[in-house]
Amino acid sequence: MSNLKASIDIGSNSVLLLIADLSNGHLQEISRKSEITSLGKELDKNLVFSDESMQATSIALKNYVFECDQFGIGRDSIIITATEASRVAQNAKSYFDKLGEELGVKIHIISSEAEAYFSTKGIVFNSKFDSDIITIMDVGGASTELIRVNTKTYQILDTISMPFGSVRSSQWLEDQYFVQNLQKVFVDFRSRIDSFQTKNLICVAGTMTSLANMHLERKDFIEDDVHGLIMKVEDLDNLFKRYSDFSPLKFNTLFPFLGKRSNSIRGGLHLVYHLVHRLFVKEITISTYGLRYGSLLEGRILKDHLHGK
Repeated sequence: MSNLKASIDIGSNSVLLLIADLSNGHLQEISRKSEITSLGKELDKNLVFSDESMQATSIALKNYVFECDQFGIGRDSIIITATEASRVAQNAKSYFDKLGEELGVKIHIISSEAEAYFSTKGIVFNSKFDSDIITIMDVGGASTELIRVNTKTYQILDTISMPFGSVRSSQWLEDQYFVQNLQKVFVDFRSRIDSFQTKNLICVAGTMTSLANMHLERKDFIEDDVHGLIMKVEDLDNLFKRYSDFSPLKFNTLFPFLGKRSNSIRGGLHLVYHLVHRLFVKEITISTYGLRYGSLLEGRILKDHLHGK
């Protein structure tokens, strides 16, 4: 019997695929893919997914489902989650219902709490940490989660989800409202953010892994070199000083691995820089694991995991 499993994470900026062999408590990666579809682009203005973003997301999802077919993974067993942009967009449910019916899959819009749970499960799995209690930052396209977790029991001790991410921040920069909007989030979540202050921060997801690869000054993305990389806050400061005013074209010229992510990396850099300093972080550890790993390990989506249950 095949132990191959698949998970797909439909985020606010990218759609991610993981196919892995789960045997004897071990996870062996078979295929991992990432496609930038910018599903959360201009969502704050329009409150709906754009036709262009939906088309790009549909193509990415279809390609991933077809790849699962080639590995003999049943479409009804693919675990597909959608996060913050899908919690906000007024046309998310109708879009996913239609696409899911067309492909024979079920697309689950999960809650921010479930997103934190799955991200944590992916990060903690098969990893070692110096402390039993760690703090995780998960920067998405439209939201950023802070999570404090016990690595021994997998228990989430505290978590918050803030309505800013790399795509939203990039739009704010373009519209020249970044400072005002950032300050509003910091005021709205003031006491909650302060409770997550930490010297050591575990960072996950595409914005942080991309910034880590930029720190390494790589033109190609080598996941094994990024996973587990430790950055000092001074390293992040240097990235901000060098690249905070870069255009997407300049980002892509210097770092071709960014591809379409060049459109949102500046916003991500600004967001991370300010948030990390707000948390008084001294050291950052990068993880390339996250939600798609956690949902695959979990093996199912329960009703309690769903947004608006």
